[in-house]
Amino acid sequence: MVKSPAFLCPPVARKKVHHMDFDTLVEVNKEVVALTREPHGFSPADSQKLSELVQQVEQRADNQDFEEAVAAKGSLLIYEIARGQFFRAGNKRTALVAGLAFLAKNGRTLDIKDPAFVDVVDRAGIAAADLDDLYAEVTRLISKGKAERRSWGRVVAETVERNKDFLAGLAS
Repeated sequence: MVKSPAFLCPPVARKKVHHMDFDTLVEVNKEVVALTREPHGFSPADSQKLSELVQQVEQRADNQDFEEAVAAKGSLLIYEIARGQFFRAGNKRTALVAGLAFLAKNGRTLDIKDPAFVDVVDRAGIAAADLDDLYAEVTRLISKGKAERRSWGRVVAETVERNKDFLAGLAS
C-alpha cells in the first residue's frame, strides 16, 4: 500500500468552541436573580466590562486543543464574573450558571454543587482565590457529555431549572 505524502492529506478539522455572547450572559443573570426576586441590572461601565469579558473569553486558549481550550475558557468566564461583580445581584450564581451552560454547549459538564468548586467560586468573588485555583477545580470535575444543540436561551433556562433550589439557596 502506497501512502500519500503528508502535504497531500487534508488538515484535520478542529472542533469549534461555542462562545457565550453578551446578551446570553445578561439573560443568565436575569434568570438567576428571578429565583430570589432580587433586582437585575448593571451600570453602563459594567456593560462595557462584560462586553470585554466576552471578547477575552473568545480569545483565550485559541492555540490549545479543544479539551484544554474549553476548560480554560470556561474557567475564565466563571472566574471573571465572580470576581468582577458586574451585576447588582447574583454574580456568583451567574458565574456558576454561565460556566455550566458554556460547558454544556461544548459537550462538557461538571457538578456545580460540588462543595470545593462552590467554595473556590465564592473565594474568587472576594479575591481570595485566583484563576489557577478555579481552573484546577474545573479540570478536576469536568467530564464529557453530549454537546447541546439547542439555543443558548434553552441551555441557560434548563441549567437554571435543574439547579434552581441550589441556586436560590446560595442567595441567602
